[in-house]
Amino acid sequence: MYKSYQFRIYPNKQQIIMIQKTFGCTRFVYNHYLEKRKEEQLTSFDMIKELPNLYPEYPFLKEVDSCSLR
Repeated sequence: MYKSYQFRIYPNKQQIIMIQKTFGCTRFVYNHYLEKRKEEQLTSFDMIKELPNLYPEYPFLKEVDSCSLR
């Protein structure tokens, strides 16, 4: 038997902006590494190890939590 719970959240304007930034940066990192995987064989470990090198090149990634980008 499976159970599930659904929760409705009511974020304020500041939280909505942060959620949108987080989703946008996560999508950017995903697409970036998807493109790199097409060019060369990368493992998940290689991608996580290379992630800090993206911060100087794309400073907007520092605005969100780094755990969501992994």
